[in-house]
Amino acid sequence: MNMAGLIITGEMKLSDIVDGDKRALVLFPRFGIELGFGDRSVEDICKKLGIDLQFFLLMVNTFLNPDYFPDKQLKRVDVDMLIGYLVEAHNYYLEERIPYLQSLINNFKNRVDHPAVMQLEKFFDQYIDEVRDHLAYEDETAFPYMERISAYGKSRLPLERIDYSVDVFEERHDNIQEKLSDLKNLLVKYFPPAGDRYLRIRLLNELIDFEEDLINHARIEDKVLIPVVRQLEKQVR
Repeated sequence: MNMAGLIITGEMKLSDIVDGDKRALVLFPRFGIELGFGDRSVEDICKKLGIDLQFFLLMVNTFLNPDYFPDKQLKRVDVDMLIGYLVEAHNYYLEERIPYLQSLINNFKNRVDHPAVMQLEKFFDQYIDEVRDHLAYEDETAFPYMERISAYGKSRLPLERIDYSVDVFEERHDNIQEKLSDLKNLLVKYFPPAGDRYLRIRLLNELIDFEEDLINHARIEDKVLIPVVRQLEKQVR
């Protein structure tokens, strides 16, 4: 089943989505969905777990499909629910994905005797520091501001003066996956042939998957979060 360009609906089986696009696997834990869901539909699973179906479909479609633009759905998006999802994604990166990549880098370093290993480790550490700084800025500055905007919008009270806006967030929303190209180039171009072939391929695949996950995650922030918060700002100011 090819999911390219296909819009996910509530009637689809969750297992068919995975068969069509393995990237969906990283999304499910962010909603509390664990594997072992049999042939149940998206709608059934969402109902069972108390997940807002329309929100789930919005996130999955935006994440998996670069051409999907949820213009008509934006007015119905709950900012607090959206930020909760994004925070879960950040926790996944910090608590699971990055430590796993670190373990692969360490394994590679211990098994490969080549001067470029130190450069690889340096590039990785610098990159991960950037990722952590990026996520910390969103978690500690941008998201709390957006939650305050949401709270004011729901209470209909006038917004107190805040020297921040979603425009500042958008300007600082840099492309944190760009430096992964340095890591990939080292592994592809500059390490000589050795007995590390499968470990190197595994590490490359994981770096490529991480890069793609970050790109798709950023698309949700660009296409959903920023327009929704900008819309709220217009209402409360």
